[in-house]
Amino acid sequence: MKLDVIESTRSARPWRFRSCGQCGDSLVGPEWSEHVSERCVRHFWSCDSCGHQFTTTVRLSSQD
Repeated sequence: MKLDVIESTRSARPWRFRSCGQCGDSLVGPEWSEHVSERCVRHFWSCDSCGHQFTTTVRLSSQD
């Protein structure tokens, strides 16, 4: 299993389907997510079509 980390930008973006990096199939939602810290969420993705697995990390900006 190969895990790739992709960091998102800090700006809010409208929801979009994520595509599998191997086969290009659309992924609706992550298998699971975890709060790493108050401003960091990690998502674990798995493609139903080809089995490719990867993680993404979302870093939230503070709203002071």
